Amino acid sequence: MSNKIQLRVAELMCSRLCHDLISPISAINNGIELMNENDEGIIDSSIELLGTSAKQALDRLSFYRVAFGLAGGGAIISWNEIRNILEIFAAERKTTIVWTREPQPPDENISHILAKLVVNIVYLAMECLPRGGVISVDNLEQKAPEPIVVRLEGPKCNLRDDVQSGLIPDLPIEQLSVRNIVAYLATSFAICLGKSLKVRDENSNSIVITIS
Repeated sequence: MSNKIQLRVAELMCSRLCHDLISPISAINNGIELMNENDEGIIDSSIELLGTSAKQALDRLSFYRVAFGLAGGGAIISWNEIRNILEIFAAERKTTIVWTREPQPPDENISHILAKLVVNIVYLAMECLPRGGVISVDNLEQKAPEPIVVRLEGPKCNLRDDVQSGLIPDLPIEQLSVRNIVAYLATSFAICLGKSLKVRDENSNSIVITIS
């Protein structure tokens, strides 16, 4: 990856992170401002707003730490940690994740590249479910020869063209954007593992992503 592409990817990742953190952090700021007014009638609601927004910001930071950062500081990370982070992040978006054939035992460590691939694939799947839905992830056993299959189902399930462009491995740098950076990262992590991504529409409310 050239220096220009690395810089562009870093810029877009930061933009994506900041975009998702602005809302809860702004809410925290609003809660503090309300408390400074010393109005006893709104103290309780302000404290509730602070607590909810702080948790939301923490959950999103935990997710991005795995998706874009070096969670665990090394080459491996606990599968339990990945699963919990993803389920919390998905619940905020009214989405349920169903796991089949998970790494065994559940507390098994997996490579951080596989973790990033799974996290970004699920993130990509959530972007295709604007009204929420169900994401089924099959076959994350690291030694299994079968492909990983991710099935998305929900109202208005759709992989937009501007997002799908990120699945092109040699996408020109000028076509990288905030909208397709997650798909681009998922494709890049798959390539690191010697795999490729394939996406197909099953019907108007279902998409299947295969990693093989």
